[in-house]
Amino acid sequence: MPDDNPGETAARQAPASAGFLPSLGDWPARDAQSAALEAALLDSARVLQALHERFLADAGELRDMLGRCEALLARATEAARAQRTYVAWDCLQQIERERVLAMSDDERRAEMALTLAESRTLLSGWRQDAAEALAASARGHAPPVALLQGLLRNIHAARQERRHRIALVRQQLPVLATMLIVAVAFFGLWGLLGGFDWLARDDVEVTVGMILVSGVLMGFFGGLVSFAFNWLRADVSARSPDLRTQRWLSFARPMIGAAVAVPIVLFVEAGLINLGQLSPALVLALCFLGGFSERWFVARIDRIAGGGADRG
Repeated sequence: MPDDNPGETAARQAPASAGFLPSLGDWPARDAQSAALEAALLDSARVLQALHERFLADAGELRDMLGRCEALLARATEAARAQRTYVAWDCLQQIERERVLAMSDDERRAEMALTLAESRTLLSGWRQDAAEALAASARGHAPPVALLQGLLRNIHAARQERRHRIALVRQQLPVLATMLIVAVAFFGLWGLLGGFDWLARDDVEVTVGMILVSGVLMGFFGGLVSFAFNWLRADVSARSPDLRTQRWLSFARPMIGAAVAVPIVLFVEAGLINLGQLSPALVLALCFLGGFSERWFVARIDRIAGGGADRG
């Protein structure tokens, strides 16, 4: 027997999860990043609930779209609980593109204006050129669904790339903190054991080997401090492969600083670096400076090489 109430039939056919916010009780927001993801999940669920109520009696393409969005929301919630935030954000962004189908002309115009404003601050290079080209083709009227979805896809890809870059930078923090703690603890213990006592005593015969070993340690520490400053000034706008390569190269900075200390000590002892009467403590300070700033060391080497060329 046919049903006389199409609205009730559509309500019975709606997905079981319609009207319910995702359950995140076992996934506490531990930091600002996870809190932002939790807020985005709840906002997406609220928007889908409103769309279900708005198109309760509709069928066909809109009903299929809502079904896809429900599945994506469930997948995003599952990924968030499993700490796979990259996947969770991707699912939420797919929902954002899917719901363009349900937007009116005025809603698409407003979404277009917001997306373009974000693109001018987020995008660069070919992505920005593509955004401007898409916007130009829709100027003066409501953007078609496919055009707005393409523009959103461009924005979403840039957002994901930025999240990936930030994650790469954050991954280095525990390693950097550990290296700094170990280095400071080592120097503190070395000092307590008398490793630097010879610097303050006049009755100790200072050898080149003593200066060289201590200079290598100071160069290593200078390179480590330089690495820490570079990490704090990390450029998250760089491409992910470049950023990953830059991070690994930065880990080599302490070893490069240690290596730089060897020629500094030898050049000072040979008189090639003429800075007046240098005490052993000042030589160690130069080793730290050489490990910290490769520009200072390269300038010294260039000056020595230039002087040798002039004499030749």
